[in-house]
Amino acid sequence: MRKILLSGMVVAVVIMASGCGPSPRAESGAAPRVAAIMTGEDTDNGFAQAGADAVKALTAEGVVAGKTQDGVDVTKAKTYLRQYADSGVDLVIAWGLDLQESVREVASEYPGTKFLGTGGEPDLRKATANLEMWTYDTGQFGYLLGYIAGLTQLSPVAIVDGPQEPFLESQWHGFDQGLKAANPKVTLLSPIYTGDFNDPEKARQATQQQVTAGARLIASNAQGYAPGVAAAAHQAKIATVGISKNASAEAPAVNVAQVKLDMIPILRAVFARLKSGAFGSQGTTSTIANRSLVVTDVNLVEAAPATPADLVQQAMGLADRLASGQVNIVPWSR
Repeated sequence: MRKILLSGMVVAVVIMASGCGPSPRAESGAAPRVAAIMTGEDTDNGFAQAGADAVKALTAEGVVAGKTQDGVDVTKAKTYLRQYADSGVDLVIAWGLDLQESVREVASEYPGTKFLGTGGEPDLRKATANLEMWTYDTGQFGYLLGYIAGLTQLSPVAIVDGPQEPFLESQWHGFDQGLKAANPKVTLLSPIYTGDFNDPEKARQATQQQVTAGARLIASNAQGYAPGVAAAAHQAKIATVGISKNASAEAPAVNVAQVKLDMIPILRAVFARLKSGAFGSQGTTSTIANRSLVVTDVNLVEAAPATPADLVQQAMGLADRLASGQVNIVPWSR
């Protein structure tokens, strides 16, 4: 996952304490101190904000005492990781694919400090005694977004995205399955990858191409290019799914819903392991079933009049069907 992780964003969550086993602050009953550092904006309605919001929410609950800092230069990642380790921190979370090599290197240098890195599914197996790994199920993310798109009953549906990277191909493979599960008669047009996560003009032109091909709904992601998707969709009077309602002034008028990461349950569990001394040597995956892939920002837009009022309930019912085996998502492969 590059850029989502959504956009190459980095969140470092730091729990201040030292040594192995439970945090001394936890043993004293004090809330661990947390600092969240990210290269992206903590108001991006995407990956960076998912991490920042979780820290803020858990701070408000008194689980941790946290702060956030955005706009960090990713090229200085190792420096930040080492500085926090040298200051005696218990846990450093490096949030974003661009940091996985850095976090593994620094974790090996500081065996007494706990680290949490991010990556793809294979990276979960790279966890060590002081390094846990996290990922999200890209197929399930896509399936859930596709199911939402299918519930609108709009057709044809088209995809516009940035670089054609494996984690995105996996997402859109899952999207195809979810789309057709909700609307078996739907037509899915060939995707257009612009090659850039942050160029709205390229995305606008790609969306216009899909409109010319007949698309009535555009599926995309909450990336820097999203204003271009929203602008072209609004001009063509068609709907979108997957972008943030705050991407632009036009977005709320066209976007039916978004799938987001809810990192609160994941980080809550990480903090609990840290406090109990059980942290390490494992990987965690955000899924529909553990409620860290969720449907948000549902809008009844004019271009999608058949969208059901209970869209969220129908979509999140997938958790039970996945658990029971009624739904089987075929994984993507090259």
